[in-house]
Amino acid sequence: MAEMMVKVDPSIYRKYVVTGRNGVPHLYVKLNKALYGLLKAALLFYKKLVGELKSMGFVLNKYDPCVANRIVNGSQQTVCWHVDDLKVSHVDPEVNESFAKDIMKIYGNKVTINRGDIHDYLGIDFDFSHANETKISMIKYLHKIIETFPEEIGKPVDAPHQDWLFKIRDDPSIQLPEEQAQQFHHTVAQLLFVAMRARPDIQTSVSFLTKRVQKPDEDDWNKLKRVLRYLKGTKHMKLSLRVDNLNTICWWVDAAYGVHMDLKGHTGMMMTLGQGALMSFSRGQKLNVRSSTEAELVGIDDAIPSIMWGKHFIEDQGYTVSHNILYQDNKSTILLARNGFSSSSKRTKHIHHRYFLVKDLIDRGEVEVKYAPTDEMWSDVFTKPLMGKKWREMRAKTMNCGVNYDDEAEAKITHPDLLPKVDPIDASSLELLKREKIIKRLKDRRKSSPIQRPAEPPPNRHRSVLGESRIAKRSRNAGPSEARSRSSSAAIQRAKDRLRNRSKAPYIRSVLRQ
Repeated sequence: MAEMMVKVDPSIYRKYVVTGRNGVPHLYVKLNKALYGLLKAALLFYKKLVGELKSMGFVLNKYDPCVANRIVNGSQQTVCWHVDDLKVSHVDPEVNESFAKDIMKIYGNKVTINRGDIHDYLGIDFDFSHANETKISMIKYLHKIIETFPEEIGKPVDAPHQDWLFKIRDDPSIQLPEEQAQQFHHTVAQLLFVAMRARPDIQTSVSFLTKRVQKPDEDDWNKLKRVLRYLKGTKHMKLSLRVDNLNTICWWVDAAYGVHMDLKGHTGMMMTLGQGALMSFSRGQKLNVRSSTEAELVGIDDAIPSIMWGKHFIEDQGYTVSHNILYQDNKSTILLARNGFSSSSKRTKHIHHRYFLVKDLIDRGEVEVKYAPTDEMWSDVFTKPLMGKKWREMRAKTMNCGVNYDDEAEAKITHPDLLPKVDPIDASSLELLKREKIIKRLKDRRKSSPIQRPAEPPPNRHRSVLGESRIAKRSRNAGPSEARSRSSSAAIQRAKDRLRNRSKAPYIRSVLRQ
């Protein structure tokens, strides 16, 4: 690059060329402006944007520096952003229009403004067309993931996991080849993006798969395909959020004891302001414990940072949080949380004092702890692979959808702007790409393990009148039997052809399933 720039204009660039230790020339220049894509460029843009917002009267939220507020006409206007993508809200549309004009005066005609009830923000679709409810979906993004996956996924399934989700086979012989392992890592990263924003119902499965990206095996690949099969059948499902009371925050914290192969537990947390999971996570615990009570206490400690941040954030937005409720389904854990070491027994007296931070928060009135039966513990879905009716009920609480969700019915009432617009040419290209990858995989497997053809079928045997089995002799002097012999030979040939075709079909089907 340095040599090419010198050839273009030696008088300008030659003096900026420096030879490195390896003898390779490098071109060093001083930038007058921040270069797009550099970390410092993002920082400089952030400082400029914050400066402009402060000059307009906005005040940053102390617990999220990418959220700013101001009061206009007696109501709050909020701006939140990611790099250079801004979202603005106010009860009066004219106030938002005025803000948009001010931004265009600063940054010129390069600013693109989207209005209306449907918004695509960083691959996430927001639907504000329903009264008192916000629906979040990623239908187009999921369509892309499913269509570009290099193998046939298969038929849709009712759940993204099976009972043995956390089971691992320690067998190096079933590890995926490098290319397939990279595809596994890529798809899991895509699903993590989806799970953390619009589809918390797959968080438990994705949480496990993220731990397997280093050395995935065939079981992990099948578990990944299971998640994709589930998403294929629930592609139009939306996370429906409804706020009933901004003054009351409900946190559902649960833990499963010793569910992983290393006997560590798993923590699940879900936050609601009414209906639907406004915030949630599913993660494995980092230490071994001796009881389910201790696992629950560790789970509370895992959730405390989110619980306190959520409360402080909402309060800094101008709302008073009168009740910050933590729901638990273990009464022994509730006693430990409220009383600390004074409620410890021989089985819990060894617990480190850090896990009693929640007691200090309860004493200060920052958190309330209440009991919720296991059947009503909404975050139970984030701790273990639930199945059947239990799974559907918990999913309904998480996503705020029907227990017997019907994706076809949901697709019919989905706004057209949320649906993927598939170009027929692109669709055929994707199908061709899939076929090419399947054929390549088929050829590779044929080279590594040749198809074992079944042996030739034995000749027809006839049972004699004496009860003995003997091979029928074919004689040209048999007269009328000659026609029967020829027809028998033709039948044998047809049977051979059928066997050959059958021997190929299962192999092809097995490749397509993988």
